[in-house]
Amino acid sequence: MAADAGPVVAFGEAMVRLTPPRHERLERTTLLDLTVGGAELNSAVTLRCLETPATWVSRLPDSPLGRAIARGAMINAVDISYLQWVAESEGRAGVYFLEEGTDPRPSAVHYDRAGSAFARMPAGAFDWPAIVSGARALHISGITPALGPGPRGETMTAIRAANAAGVPVAFDLNFRSKLWSEQEARACFVEIVPMVDVLFASRGLLRTFFGIEGDHLNVLEAARTRLGLAVTVLSRKRGKASRSVRLGSIAMGPDGEVIEGPWRDAEVVDRLGGGDAFAGGFLSGYVDDHADLTRAIALGAAAQALKHTMTGDFLCATKAEIEAAVTATEGGVLQR
Repeated sequence: MAADAGPVVAFGEAMVRLTPPRHERLERTTLLDLTVGGAELNSAVTLRCLETPATWVSRLPDSPLGRAIARGAMINAVDISYLQWVAESEGRAGVYFLEEGTDPRPSAVHYDRAGSAFARMPAGAFDWPAIVSGARALHISGITPALGPGPRGETMTAIRAANAAGVPVAFDLNFRSKLWSEQEARACFVEIVPMVDVLFASRGLLRTFFGIEGDHLNVLEAARTRLGLAVTVLSRKRGKASRSVRLGSIAMGPDGEVIEGPWRDAEVVDRLGGGDAFAGGFLSGYVDDHADLTRAIALGAAAQALKHTMTGDFLCATKAEIEAAVTATEGGVLQR
């Protein structure tokens, strides 16, 4: 990769995460561990772990919590030159609480993000043609447009600017029922996805929002032909134990070739951010070589598995450690 290679631009909200230690219940804990997390920023951190330039675009209040979030990005070498700082009167920092479960008690997330500076952003908050100029990709998740009219409008503006500049758009089809209804999400997603180059999704979400059904191969083919996607990546999971999971993925490129990623057993320390780490790892490989999906999916799978082994939303690993976790012989081209 050239030293002056452009960044992957990630657009979305990040929040302060508060977690009771030692699997304690939120209602009776006397301690809370503070970390930072947000889907797109999580992916940007993984990109930096792989030494791929990454820029995070967001909006934060000039407050202790806002500065803590920004520091989390800066410590991980993510560029925040387009981060907007606003007075607290224009919105707060979002917070969420994670109550970590252990079998048979499931984990639970409780959001406290209403009225955040990001959610209250006005139309035209960012100069997207300038931001995406020279970028290697734009990455956004389905959480961002769910946060309000401003973020939804900026999502559309950012994607259109990337399309106009010939910058590939990656979209993670995340759906959070606590943020909006299926009907609202569907109306948004059916507008966004035709403008997307790389889609991260699951069979369940493609069925819910686009009526696409069938096995993995049929779903991938339908996503390519009906939705016009250049690359579709489907996540796969097996096992529901709180401390173990089997992770897999499968992708189809523009020529219809299907690549199956390696299945990986992971001991779960913290699930949050795993899918974001996959997206970051995949995009690191993809922007280096759009044609080498085997490499991209292997990097994504390795980053995802490693993220499950550590606390917090962010992956903390060197490029060498991620490369060491890549096992190329476990994936490959599927014959159809």
